Amino acid sequence: MYRFIAYLRHLITATNQHGVHSPFVYNFVTQCLYTRPKFKGAKIDNVVLKAVPYFSVEKFKINSKDDSLVKSIQNQFGLKVLHESPYDMLYFDNPVEKVLSTYADKIHNDSMIFFGNIHKNSVNTSVWYILRSHETVTVSIDMFYIGVLFFRKEQVKEDFKIRI
Repeated sequence: MYRFIAYLRHLITATNQHGVHSPFVYNFVTQCLYTRPKFKGAKIDNVVLKAVPYFSVEKFKINSKDDSLVKSIQNQFGLKVLHESPYDMLYFDNPVEKVLSTYADKIHNDSMIFFGNIHKNSVNTSVWYILRSHETVTVSIDMFYIGVLFFRKEQVKEDFKIRI
């Protein structure tokens, strides 16, 4: 029941590209998220797979129980999981509160961290809100199924809710 109510709340408060006033986020939404082709699989995988070429990801780390996303990235883009930092992209199945302190020295200005299932339950949602309010995070995008954090120093701190 929690997830259903959270989804209704998200639909009411979220916007599409017309409600975004940041050129960086507007371009991400219009030129990446809302483009075709869609990849096979869950919405979470689709967002990550579209972001890889859009942001020219070279170094990534995926912490997931399911290795299908890693295999998809390797098959689609020929990338290998690298264990050397700094990472361009990190992915976690669920929000992890200590991730920003653990990976602080392994990310750079253009890094992004994806978190799946940010509204799966109240604990995940609470952790997501803690993560997006962290001082190093400048942009957060809540897409209900997945959230992404950016660390762009040239960007004013903003939080977005986008319908996908």
